[in-house]
Amino acid sequence: MKLDFLPPEALRDGAVRHYCLRCRSASVEWRTTGARRHGVCLACGHVADRALVLDPALRWWTDAEGEYWHETAGVFVRDVRGRILFFDRTAFPFGLTIPAGHVERHEHPDEAAVRELGEETGIAGERLECLTRTPVPGDGCRRGADAHLWHVYRTADAVDADLAVDLGPEGTSAVWLTPGEALRRPVTYAVRRLLGECRGALVPSRAAR
Repeated sequence: MKLDFLPPEALRDGAVRHYCLRCRSASVEWRTTGARRHGVCLACGHVADRALVLDPALRWWTDAEGEYWHETAGVFVRDVRGRILFFDRTAFPFGLTIPAGHVERHEHPDEAAVRELGEETGIAGERLECLTRTPVPGDGCRRGADAHLWHVYRTADAVDADLAVDLGPEGTSAVWLTPGEALRRPVTYAVRRLLGECRGALVPSRAAR
């Protein structure tokens, strides 16, 4: 997504704004219906799964072509059987995902990974290893970016699959799957890409099938 329709002050005054993608007014309010989160434009009434959100607390930028980018940290949580923890997202993009979220402006990606793991699963105290840093164009999010720079981690040690997982409002239906099993499910675009890139580093080869 490009930000060419925004007034110049929106890019420099540090205010948080939520723009409707239909009428382009800064009047979107977020609501939850059932287990799904969506935005309602108070100006035109448009209901959508996403809006353009400008938030100075997050790391974002535009590239040479004007594309709007976010920075994200995600964690592959592994169990002793070589499986990965996934859950269904309650906000766009819908599908199975891993614990992940946007990196804040004054936050190191390592810190963001630990924070997101705790916020989205309740898992704390696990050592994390960084696997890769990779751009994923085409990865759309609820806040309007269609491109993300991902920092990808894994738990350094296998965790007990019986460990209590507290998804809170971020997701539902936690499930443990091998990468091969996950790729046969409706995983999000970004997670599908990351599984392909990181598969060899996630589990022993016999468990990846």
